[in-house]
Amino acid sequence: MIIGLTGKNGSGKGEVAKYLKDRGFQYYSLSDVLREEAAKSGVEVTRQNLIELGNKLRSQQGPGALAEKVFSRLDPEKHYVVDSVRHPSEVEVFRRRADFMLACVSAPQRLRFERIRQRKRENDPQTFEDFQVVESREAQSENSTDQQLDRAIAAADLILENGGPLKMLHDRIREVILDFSKKQS
Repeated sequence: MIIGLTGKNGSGKGEVAKYLKDRGFQYYSLSDVLREEAAKSGVEVTRQNLIELGNKLRSQQGPGALAEKVFSRLDPEKHYVVDSVRHPSEVEVFRRRADFMLACVSAPQRLRFERIRQRKRENDPQTFEDFQVVESREAQSENSTDQQLDRAIAAADLILENGGPLKMLHDRIREVILDFSKKQS
């Protein structure tokens, strides 16, 4: 089983991934692929640099390039959670496996902003206004090889709401896994 995760910045994709990892799922992040590429190229790891690097790789190697790098590492006998799916072509790559499901993790915008302020990662925006500008820029681009987060979200098989207590999110994840497992049997 492969569970792909998409969603806006600060929605809780990392929390869903952690929950699944704690239950034996192997973890991959398309963002980690970009971090590996940045290290090879000597590029500073900032959110903007990773976005630009991702857009460049998709332009040079095809819009599903990041997913292809992870897909080639997957063992059909294991369960995986793949974080940071941000382009519909990445979804298409993983859909080559019948045991793939894309989950969109969702939370209110103001809550997501507060979460990213607390985690203090790679030049996250410090004001709500800056957060909104970054979010708008990341949502969709006219260039088909750029990040297309809104289109990836639209391809999701289900939404995991993450605006309440973690127990509610964890219960929903458990329910989704059980339902999906039954359908695969």
